[in-house]
Amino acid sequence: MEHSNVTDRQFLTRFAWISIGAAVLTIGLKTVAYFLTGSVGLLSDALESIVNLVGALMALAMLTVAARPADEDHDYGHGKAEYFSSGVE
Repeated sequence: MEHSNVTDRQFLTRFAWISIGAAVLTIGLKTVAYFLTGSVGLLSDALESIVNLVGALMALAMLTVAARPADEDHDYGHGKAEYFSSGVE
């Protein structure tokens, strides 16, 4: 069964949103654990998890850009924009 490009982008966008939710939840849980325990290691880990959130947000942004159709400046579309998100994290 062959998938359309639109279906693939919707699939990837759904997982980008799941990644964003997971990152926010992880940051929240680690921050709460820090306040309960006072462990600087947990605080450090929570702050490091922000990198995951930024990466997921960048992936979602680039998927949105890549979904744009071809225009005067981009004869073949914007699909290559997806590769920029890989360099952020």
